[in-house]
Amino acid sequence: MNMDPSRIASFVEAKAAQWDALALDIWEHPEPSLQESRSAALHRDRLASSGFAVTDCPEMPHSFMAESGRGGAVIGIMGEYDALPGMSQACSTERRSLVDGGPGHACGHNLLGVGSLAAAEAVADALRESGLPGRVRYYGCPAEEALGRIPLVRAGRFDDLDAALSWHPADVNTPHRYSTNANVALIIRFAGRASHAAMAPHAGRSALDAAQLMNIGIEFLREHVAPGTLLHYVITDGGRRPNIVPEAAAVSLYVRAPRAGGVRDALKRVLDCARGAALMTGTKASWEVTHGKCDFIPNDAIHDVIAAAMRDIPLPPAAPEERAFAKGLAATVGRKDRESTLAMIGAPTSLLSRPLHRELGDFGRGYRIGGSLDVGDVSYIVPVGQMNAATWPLGIGAHTWQSCAASGSPYAARLARWAGAVLAVTAFRLLSEPELRKAASLEHKASKRPWRSTMDL
Repeated sequence: MNMDPSRIASFVEAKAAQWDALALDIWEHPEPSLQESRSAALHRDRLASSGFAVTDCPEMPHSFMAESGRGGAVIGIMGEYDALPGMSQACSTERRSLVDGGPGHACGHNLLGVGSLAAAEAVADALRESGLPGRVRYYGCPAEEALGRIPLVRAGRFDDLDAALSWHPADVNTPHRYSTNANVALIIRFAGRASHAAMAPHAGRSALDAAQLMNIGIEFLREHVAPGTLLHYVITDGGRRPNIVPEAAAVSLYVRAPRAGGVRDALKRVLDCARGAALMTGTKASWEVTHGKCDFIPNDAIHDVIAAAMRDIPLPPAAPEERAFAKGLAATVGRKDRESTLAMIGAPTSLLSRPLHRELGDFGRGYRIGGSLDVGDVSYIVPVGQMNAATWPLGIGAHTWQSCAASGSPYAARLARWAGAVLAVTAFRLLSEPELRKAASLEHKASKRPWRSTMDL
């Protein structure tokens, strides 16, 4: 059964004021990963009042599922709502924090969650209107910037889906055809023995020496890991006073690679560096994995449906003052940096001749970005389609004060609604057209790799 895309878009637009107010409310009350009690409650309560059956997920604080419909296929729509620490920013073209050192939505998750929420409600309405069997399930996914969906994946929360959908705020409008890096994050600690650094240095065993020797080992290791492997670290504990041989030290470390298996291969050698440093310094090494994400497996069968839906639903307008705001914000970022943001997914740098991406693109096929998404773990389990909506000026990257400023703007909220309508049309087509689900499933099976969390050493 077909449903006119304009009808779904009209449903979303009829509640525009509600979606915009919710996106702004969450932007004005940012909550970092694992602290999103208020943001999660706003999403959960909204869905419950709209007739969704809500189930809290005990695997992770502030996570939940909300389902509407009956029988048939099941399409998941994933939403996020965590902010980034230290990224507080006013909706301004000048850098100005609202709360010194406070969090801010520099990844636009205030928009992401609400756009996905609008999509879920629109699909539920379309199912009721059509009488079509099928279910839409919204996933409240906290802590994307930290642990992410991995506990939900491990608990089997996505196993019965026919497909899952998501979107992300960005600077271009495009299906998310590109892959991402897999990663693992860990803290490596060294335990030594304190002594007076001048009177009895021989009696001490420096944990800081061990940390530094390990890092030197990692620097030499860079030449001998597989292409595309990235290693980055900071020393988070190096002792307190120079006249005391440090008895404790810690390094926070990320390992990234194009595939999850490559992360595990590189990590084994990194841990050998830690063991060797401990042996050289007479200290003891231990480590704790904090989070890890698999690479994202794009599903072009779904992305083709997303691209068609993007064409079917007109982009919302941009007022002159909104274009001026985008131009002023873009001017705070150097040309080369703006070009590199586009180049990483193959978008032409000629787009930078204007402040906003007011067209539909289709970028990224065959590209891989350096960052990591916990959507990647879900893509190992079921077919996943994503899209980007240009909520930010062209060339503006995520995790910047500029992206935080833009994410609080009315124009960004308007694009979040558009993304929600596109996802809703895509989800309804997947529910109503079995051949599309079959194509997505066959592609997924052909590219599927057995899921194993990168957190599992």
